[in-house]
Amino acid sequence: MVKRVKVFGTALDATDFPLNIQTKLAYLTRLSQNLIKEPNFLDPYDGFLQYSRVLSDEKYTKMGKFPIDSWLTPKPNIEDFPLINQLMFQKVTNDGTIKEYSNKLANYVKSQILPDIPLMIAPDHSLSGGVLRALSKEYGAVNILVVAFDSHFDGIPASLSIKISEFLQEHEEDGKELIPKLMPAVVDSLNINDTYTCASYLYYLLQEKIILPENLIIFGCQDYPDEKFRLIEDQRAKEFVDFFNSLENQGVKFIPKMEDSQMIDELKSALEKISTPYIYISFDVDIGSLKDVIAARFRNAIGIDRSTILSAAKLIKNYMASRKCDLIGLDVMEVEIHLLGREFPKSGRKDLTVEIVDEFLNFFI
Repeated sequence: MVKRVKVFGTALDATDFPLNIQTKLAYLTRLSQNLIKEPNFLDPYDGFLQYSRVLSDEKYTKMGKFPIDSWLTPKPNIEDFPLINQLMFQKVTNDGTIKEYSNKLANYVKSQILPDIPLMIAPDHSLSGGVLRALSKEYGAVNILVVAFDSHFDGIPASLSIKISEFLQEHEEDGKELIPKLMPAVVDSLNINDTYTCASYLYYLLQEKIILPENLIIFGCQDYPDEKFRLIEDQRAKEFVDFFNSLENQGVKFIPKMEDSQMIDELKSALEKISTPYIYISFDVDIGSLKDVIAARFRNAIGIDRSTILSAAKLIKNYMASRKCDLIGLDVMEVEIHLLGREFPKSGRKDLTVEIVDEFLNFFI
């Protein structure tokens, strides 16, 4: 049976990161004053359907959007204005709402997408966990290789992120290359519990055995502790290093940002050690942040070059062909709709997120 590729959007954008909140408030202010220029795409799914040449192909079945409360989306309604503040978003982070959405998404994928191939386009990486939950139940965790293209390892509990962010705030010179998703500048204003979020969802998937550590590759992460960082004696730094060491001992393969050819060699070596019948690919657009990609929700790290991203995609495609490994899902995550496709006259730059994703998708579908 030939499987279709079912494309859908999930517009959850529940981060309490101050810049994201400020962006939403500025949008609502302009909206109330009729200053929003057309087209006004409400979320990444809308934007990609408009701009993407690849997704216009009839082999992609457009499924619409998984429902999200309007105030938790990138572009809320005007009546949501009183809800757009850090306390409300911290409550969502702490009370398990993000995990609830992920669980509901798993049911949606099971009932509306499978046995076809899900292709999700969304702002918040935590929802990848919902898709993987459904696929793990369908195919078995032992049978699924997960490759995440991401500048951050989204498997760090909040308590550990806060500790290392506090350390970096005190010792900036020791952590210039270590960029956790939780920014040091906002540590003092946060009151976050250890819950399922875009920065930690992989931790919980591993704990629940939804995915297996030996079948997980993180390509391009920049919060991986390098050799210099591993020499630091501060207890918080040691705890951070121990956390990554533990995951590596369990089998997780981290391929941090380094020389381009070395990254490809590392990926090739990692793939050669894995033999699963199925693969899931998660593409966080910040893998190319501040290079060709400007429309990334977290822009606190300079990503890797377009050529390296596409070389990695080609390598994975060849691996799939040689091992007869089938694609069972793919997502495009952490897209900042407020910047998607934008041109910046002063710098002469333009966001090329859609173009890069189109090239990436062409390798697999």
